[in-house]
Amino acid sequence: MSSEPRITVSVVSHGQRGMVARVVEQLADLNNADIKTVVVTHNLTDESLPKPPNAAFELIQIHNPKPLGFAANHNQAFKHCQTPWFAVLNPDLEFRFGDPFPMLLADACESPQLGAIAPALVQPGTMRIEPNRGVVTPIELIRRRIPGYVAPPEPRWLVGAFLLIRSSAYQALGGFDERFRLYCEDVDLGLRLRESGWAIRRVESAWVLHQTQRHSHNKFQYSIMHIRSLLRLWRKLYF
Repeated sequence: MSSEPRITVSVVSHGQRGMVARVVEQLADLNNADIKTVVVTHNLTDESLPKPPNAAFELIQIHNPKPLGFAANHNQAFKHCQTPWFAVLNPDLEFRFGDPFPMLLADACESPQLGAIAPALVQPGTMRIEPNRGVVTPIELIRRRIPGYVAPPEPRWLVGAFLLIRSSAYQALGGFDERFRLYCEDVDLGLRLRESGWAIRRVESAWVLHQTQRHSHNKFQYSIMHIRSLLRLWRKLYF
């Protein structure tokens, strides 16, 4: 392990006080000296969280005067990043399988051209690993629904629920594209990383439980936002 902490973590709360408190407590319980700072962004009006008594990291809390999107929130948190790696985490994660960061950093340190790395996300209930993702094109969306569909052996982008991003790559790209809102920011970042010569990788031996929140499947407003983000992504891809 490096003598200097290497990771700044960003977590955004959308009024999910209890959930965010649990993920911050889990980070403290990891007792990982590589975690220098945890930035919690309260996107809705809420009181600050208490810092876990066993937390060795600095806890910074941002209170937004008005709600921001996924991209803007994490770009804002990145301003507090003074480490070589920036971790974007959803609040709906559980470190049930141990600390994923040592495996991710060990793999990353062997590859200077690695721009982003992620663990395998495990679905609750089924305990299945979420599949690798291909580029989200109209054809790909249709292919996913055909029986016998086989996911690509290597991901074309990494899911934004847990992303460990090289800070120099994130800064060079200007972070997430804030023209997206809630959906496709992670797809766009992965594609831009690869276009800029950075590699991305998923470490299959590092597991994190992901309590997936599929808002777009059950709320009309999220469905509209999802469609708008897809249209923006396709304009970037094709035009």
